[in-house]
Amino acid sequence: MLSRSSRFAALLVGAAILATGCIDEGSNVAGPEPDPVANATGLTLLLTDAPGDFLSAVVSISEIYFQSDDGRITLLDEPFTTDLLTLQNAFTTVVQGVDVPPGSYTQLRAVVTGAYIEVETENGSRIFASAPDFPGLPLGAQVDGELHMPSWGASGLKIEMPDGRLDVGEGETIVLIDFNVQESFGKEAGKSGRWVMRPRVTATNVTMGGRVLARLQLGTGVTLPDLAGQPVTLAAFSASLTPAGGGAATQIQLTDGDADGIFEAMFHGLLPGQYTLDFIAPSGLILTFDPTLPRTLDVVSNQTTTETVTVGSAALAGSIAATLTLASGVTLPTIGGSPVTLAQFRAQLTPAGGGAATEIAFTDANNDATFDATFANLAAGDYSLTVLAPAGVTATFDPVPPLAITLVAGATETRPFVITAASAP
Repeated sequence: MLSRSSRFAALLVGAAILATGCIDEGSNVAGPEPDPVANATGLTLLLTDAPGDFLSAVVSISEIYFQSDDGRITLLDEPFTTDLLTLQNAFTTVVQGVDVPPGSYTQLRAVVTGAYIEVETENGSRIFASAPDFPGLPLGAQVDGELHMPSWGASGLKIEMPDGRLDVGEGETIVLIDFNVQESFGKEAGKSGRWVMRPRVTATNVTMGGRVLARLQLGTGVTLPDLAGQPVTLAAFSASLTPAGGGAATQIQLTDGDADGIFEAMFHGLLPGQYTLDFIAPSGLILTFDPTLPRTLDVVSNQTTTETVTVGSAALAGSIAATLTLASGVTLPTIGGSPVTLAQFRAQLTPAGGGAATEIAFTDANNDATFDATFANLAAGDYSLTVLAPAGVTATFDPVPPLAITLVAGATETRPFVITAASAP
């Protein structure tokens, strides 16, 4: 009896399904290599497509499994539908964290229950579907012809593997799968007008996945302030890991399993390469970190990259708000035939000690003729607040800007401005 298992992390099947690349006839894998994938443990499948003159190539997969001498090992049994073309240069996680017994597998199969393609023709785009009521069709779509699928909804299509087999050990394995759209769908000879799906799906690369251990601790003497009267700990923070070449970020909540004050998050099953690590704090806190965030990390095959970050300071965030109204009897001018509105005015906030100014447009969310602009998540300190009129408008305000404001940690300061006169040349 097997007493060990390998974590099979997935994006397509208890593994990861990713798609990237563009068509290059005669090549199984075209375009750039897929971007790294975060937080997939164990065996990871990366799916890449090679589109041609297709506008859509949508497939529904109900099951993915290994077939071994001991029987079927199901990796995915929850149906999902995806457009292969929309996955270019992007990744999507379907399943992750499936246990697979170590061993050598000669068959990896995907059960395709339906599909449709949209192709460009001389007479415009046409849709060919496995069934006129295929659930993956767009609402109200007109099916112009049949997409024949020989037997992929029964035993499933076989994914060709390197050297005819895939060896799964106790570590983490990443497999790049190439679903060649251009070669998987073809128009049947003759006058039937029918298209046929003969999937060409191959495993083109195998590598061992890496890991990132993100650690966060408080600096000496640093404490986290209460938020809304409730205590805050590092357990309220998340670690965020993003492929440096682009792709979706993965966030994991921090935990302190050994109660040593250092909170951690482990990202498994990473394709070797560079990643960007950041920590996400609860809203309402102003923090400094050592080293400065975000961090760029190099992930190496079958190794753990550890990054420890310290919170250097923590304080409650404050805010500064400006309101804008018209004085009684004052109207705004017309420029170029269009009347000027308060929504065209902007509030500008500048740190008193220097630094970049921030501008925000005034809005009237309450529809009460009082326009507001709020600068949130500010550190305590001195600021200068002014109001900017739209180009071509000369306006006077009460009080006269700019106004000096001292903001205390966690406080909100509001300054009302009234337009006392406005004109245009």
